[in-house]
Amino acid sequence: MTRDDLPTVGAITYKTFAEDELFAWLSPKQHLYPDDVRRSQLLRLRKRLVNVGSHGIVMVTEKTDSGWTGNAEVVGFAFSCRTGDDAASHKWKTDSIANKLERYLLGWELLYESKVLNRASDSKRMEAYAKIAQYDFYEKLDPRWHLAMFGVSPKHQRRGIGGMLVKHCQILAKEEDVPITLESSVVGRHLYLKLGFKIVDEIEIVEGLDSIAMVWEPSHLEGKWLEDNGGGKTHVKGRFAK
Repeated sequence: MTRDDLPTVGAITYKTFAEDELFAWLSPKQHLYPDDVRRSQLLRLRKRLVNVGSHGIVMVTEKTDSGWTGNAEVVGFAFSCRTGDDAASHKWKTDSIANKLERYLLGWELLYESKVLNRASDSKRMEAYAKIAQYDFYEKLDPRWHLAMFGVSPKHQRRGIGGMLVKHCQILAKEEDVPITLESSVVGRHLYLKLGFKIVDEIEIVEGLDSIAMVWEPSHLEGKWLEDNGGGKTHVKGRFAK
């Protein structure tokens, strides 16, 4: 992913998350202030692009695709983050003075955005979510990949693009012998289960709204990090089973 992709990725993000149940709860006035939502999302995407360990990809159309318009079009994107200090992680954690400066400036922009400019979001709900959705087992899984977010253009959904974006992360994890973590909405749970992810924790944000933590292990390392409880439940080894 490059900076030139961000406007299109931002548009996909806005459309993708507009109906997400968690995002709707965090931003109850999104329909009243859509420009605030777009601006806030674009700032966060810019930050992800320069974060250390962050890996952004886009999927574009080709001539052989149905609906080809004559130009390559971004139809999906994903951001993953590499954790740990193993040898394989180092190539994902290169940094520069320019990126450090941009992160610093974006940090202040995001603070002002969240405290003053963004009228769509509920600051108290944002703070409550940040405190509640804390998973204590992540450090037991490091080094790992964390699938932070992905989105698919609405007009290109149901074509397997989401699955291909997730599988890209799975290929990286398999090559580096590490697991993948993610936090899923209820809507996205089916796709992840289909791709071999297992639910390891559920946290209730408010009544009727849960945050679901999931983990994927490479097939040749199944059982290294996860253990079945029985009854279809799984927990991270070394962590008390719920």
